[in-house]
Formats: sequence, C-alpha cells, structure tokens
Amino acid sequence: MIVDAHLHLFRHGYGQFGSGKSPLGELSDLEAYEGLRERHGIGAGLVVCYEDHGIDPANNAYVRELAAGRPWIHSVAYLRPSPAPTRRQLESLIAAGHCGIALYLPDEAAAVAVLEWPAELWQALSDVHAVISLNARPEGTKRLRPLVEQFGNCAFIFSHLGLPGRHETAPDPTAAAERLGPLIDLAALPNVGVKLSGLYAIDPRPPHATALPFIDLLLERFDASNLHWGSDFSPALEFVSFEETMELPRLASLPERDRALILGDGLSIKLRRAGQANP
Repeated sequence: MIVDAHLHLFRHGYGQFGSGKSPLGELSDLEAYEGLRERHGIGAGLVVCYEDHGIDPANNAYVRELAAGRPWIHSVAYLRPSPAPTRRQLESLIAAGHCGIALYLPDEAAAVAVLEWPAELWQALSDVHAVISLNARPEGTKRLRPLVEQFGNCAFIFSHLGLPGRHETAPDPTAAAERLGPLIDLAALPNVGVKLSGLYAIDPRPPHATALPFIDLLLERFDASNLHWGSDFSPALEFVSFEETMELPRLASLPERDRALILGDGLSIKLRRAGQANP
C-alpha cells in the first residue's frame, strides 16, 4: 500500500498560491487530494497540521473533522516549540485522534525550547507510541539526540531529507555528509526515520539533481524501513506536479522490498503502532 508521509489539508488552501484554492483546478485541498489518491492508489496519508502564518489557524481541529469517516487520514497535530503545551492540551490532541505531533524547528533555539518541555509531556507521547514529525534543519537536529534516545517508543520522522537547504550545485559526498551530519548521527537509532519529500527545497527543477547526493547518503545510512516517501501536497505543487513528487530518484533501482517499504509499508507499521498504549 502506498502511504504519503507528508501532506497538508487546509480549509481554504495553501495561502502561498494566493487564490485560496488548490492549484489543481478550483477544488479544495481535500477534493484535489481525494482525486490524486484514487488516481495513484494511495491508501493512506500522514497529514501534517500547521497553524502559523495565517494559513489555517485551526488546522488541528479541521483535519480531525475531515478524518471522521475517512480512515485513510492519519494526522500529527501542530505545536509550537514555545511555550510548552500543557499536559491537558497534549492529551486533548491525542484524544481527538491525532497519532502524534508536528514540530517546526528552524534553528537551534527552537530545538532547545522543545528539549525544555517537561519530561511528563514526552513520556505521555512515548506511552502511546506517538509519531513525531520534525521539520528540523541540521542546526536544530544536532540538539535532539538526548530526546530521541530517552523516548524510544516515539517514532521521530524528519521531513524533507533533513532540510539541508537550497543547493545550486550538487555537493560531493563528503560535503553532503557534513551538512546532514547531525541527522546521519541518528541513523543507527531504530526510532528515527526520514521523509523523502520536499526535494524542491534543495533543487526546484525536476529531477532535482542537486538533491541526489543527499538521497544517496540517506539510502546508504538508513534502513529502507525508516525512509518514507512524501508528496508535500499542496506546497510542492508550486514547483512540481504531483506525479513528479512520486518519481523519487534512485527508487526504481532499489530492490522490490525496499521500494515497498519506502512507498508505504514502513510507515504503515508506525501508524498502526501509534495510539497503542504500553501494556
């Protein structure tokens, strides 16, 4: 089963497009994505909620409204790094049906803020095997190892190849490894995954040639069960078609088992586990 590891569903569309609609015709995000699901055989998706920049301030609640009667929708609730949520707020989000949380950590300060959350919050997430979706640049990732090690029941999944940044030319393997060093240092931990998504953020022109060294590095260092294809619908559509998001470089040359894991089998295991309390 194909599972999309990273998509957004906004009430009025992704604001960057200006029209308040999905770029795929005059459709809502949900209508457009439902059509894409049917066309490409996508069985499930991890909806990454986002509530900043005025795009959809109540996105956490909106996505759970959509999930009613749509079992293909799994979601992670957006939380800001600071101030820390209360235990009651966190439990309310999980009770609403979110399988975890989404954190955006653009810098070291944001990562430090998350590390300062009360341990009971992270324990509550660990107790339900929560999925933790992280948009974290390497500057923030380098601070997260203690958290990832302590709460091993959480599935920490880093978005968009670990966000190495825009590259006009392809880095050599050494430079790529240096840039993603903080993420590569976590590769041996079984609860760390990476989304093969957002290639346009490195190189906006398909086939994203300058992103290839980072993809090669991740394929080398991470087990395929911890690498997950994601479309980044609908923000990605400013740069590429949906079909192009599915044309992952190197995917066709991998063994069938690895392709299946990356396209959804690996994430399916984590989603089934999420929400299951420890005995």
